[in-house]
Amino acid sequence: MEYAIVDIETTGSYAGDNGMTEIAIIIHNGQHVVDKFQSLINPDTPIPFHIQSLTGISNEMVEDAPTFKQIAKKVHALLHKRIFVAHNVNFDYSFLSKELKKAGYDWKSQKLCTVRLARKIFPNLASYSLGKLCQNLGIPIYQRHRAMGDAEATVILFERLLQNDHDAVITTTLKKTKEQQLPTHINQEDFLNLPESPGIYLFRNKSNKIIYIGKAINLKKRVLSHFSGNNTSQKRQTFINDIFSIDFEESGTELMALLMECKMIKEHWPIHNKALKKFEPKYGLFEYEDQKGYKRLLVSTFNKEAKAIQYFERATEANHMLLKLITDFGLNNKLCSFYTIRPELKSSIDYTSLLSVTAYNEMVDTALEYVNNNRNSFIILDQGRNLEEKSYIYFSDDRLHAFGFFHADTQINNPADMISEQDKCISNYYMNALVLQYAERFPGKVRQKKDVFFK
Repeated sequence: MEYAIVDIETTGSYAGDNGMTEIAIIIHNGQHVVDKFQSLINPDTPIPFHIQSLTGISNEMVEDAPTFKQIAKKVHALLHKRIFVAHNVNFDYSFLSKELKKAGYDWKSQKLCTVRLARKIFPNLASYSLGKLCQNLGIPIYQRHRAMGDAEATVILFERLLQNDHDAVITTTLKKTKEQQLPTHINQEDFLNLPESPGIYLFRNKSNKIIYIGKAINLKKRVLSHFSGNNTSQKRQTFINDIFSIDFEESGTELMALLMECKMIKEHWPIHNKALKKFEPKYGLFEYEDQKGYKRLLVSTFNKEAKAIQYFERATEANHMLLKLITDFGLNNKLCSFYTIRPELKSSIDYTSLLSVTAYNEMVDTALEYVNNNRNSFIILDQGRNLEEKSYIYFSDDRLHAFGFFHADTQINNPADMISEQDKCISNYYMNALVLQYAERFPGKVRQKKDVFFK
C-alpha cells in the first residue's frame, strides 16, 4: 500500500474558479519516502495580491512555469492507484480532480485527511491547523505556505499518525463503505468522497453538464437522500437516470452553502432545478407623482414592473417605515398610503391647504435621502471550511456584493483588497434577506463599516 502525500498552492479557495500555482507530491510506502515531485504551475490567471503575500509566489515566478495540462501525465502517474493524503484533503483533491478531468484523466482515489485522523489519534489538542499541529508535535516546517515545505511537514505528521494509530483508525477509515447501494451508473467513489459537512453538491449527466445543484448541512446525508425512498414516478426516475457523476464544494457554514447554491443556479440554470422557488419580496415602499405634481409615498404589494425605494418581507415593517418618515420629516399623511387588507375610502384632498408642490417635494426628497443614507452596510466574518481559513460576506447599501474565503492569518482593513472577481455576485432579494436575517441572529459576527473588517 502506497500513499501520495500532496500539498498545493492556489489562486483562491474555489476549485471551480481558481487554478493551482504550485504542487508537491511525496510518495510514501508506509515506512519511508520513495519518490518526490514538485513544480510551480502557471494558472493562466493573475495571482491576487493577498495570495502572493501569503505564499511568496508571484506572477513573475509562474510566468514561464508549465501549465497543469503540461504536467498532468506526470501527476496522474504519481497519484494513480495510490491513497491520496493531504491536510484538509478535500481542498487539494477538488483542485486536482478538476484539473485532471480537464486534461482528460478520469482519476478517482481513496482519501485520508490528516486533520480528521489527527483529531482521532491525537484528541483534545487546541488546534488542528497544520502550523499549530506541527508546533504541538515538534514537527519542523520549512517554507510555510509553499507546496513542498507543507508536504514534507505533512509526511512527518502522517508518519506520527501511523506510529500512534493503536486503534486502527486509518485502516477503519479506508474500509468505510457507502451507506446503501447507489444506482449502477453512478460512480461509487463520488459518493464515498462526499464529506459530512455543509456545502453544495452538483449532479452531472454523462456529458458532464450540471443538471442539478443543491445545498446541504451534511453533504453525504443529503445526497444519499436523493437515492432513498420508494418514489418510482417517471419524473424522479428520469432525474436519477440523468445523474452520472457527483461533485461538491464545501462551504463551512449553512449560510455560505445557501449563497453558493443561489449563485451557481443563476450561472448554470440546471434543467432539474425547476422547482427552485423564485423568492421575491412581498411588499415595497413606492414613490409616485400625482396629477398635481406632489410626490406621494405608498406601501403596496410587490410589483416587478415598479422599482421600490425599499423592499420588505412583512407589511408591518413597510408601514412602520412609512410612519417613521411621516413623523420624522413632517410628511402629510393624506399624501401617504399605508398597506391594509381592507383599503379605506379616502376623502378627496384639499390641495389649497397643502404646502406648495416645490416645498413639499423637497420634504419628501429629504426623507428619501435619509432612507438612502441609512442602508445596511457590513461584513459578516464566520468560520471557513477548515481551521486555516475564514469566510466573509460583504453587504453594502442593502445588497449582497460578494462572499468568499480568506486565510485566517490575513489582516486587511479595506474589504476591496480582499474581494476577488470570482467572489462578486449579482444578488437577488432572497440572498439579501438571508444575509440580513443571519446578521440579526448573530450580531457578534457582524463588522460595521467603521470597524476593522478582517481581524
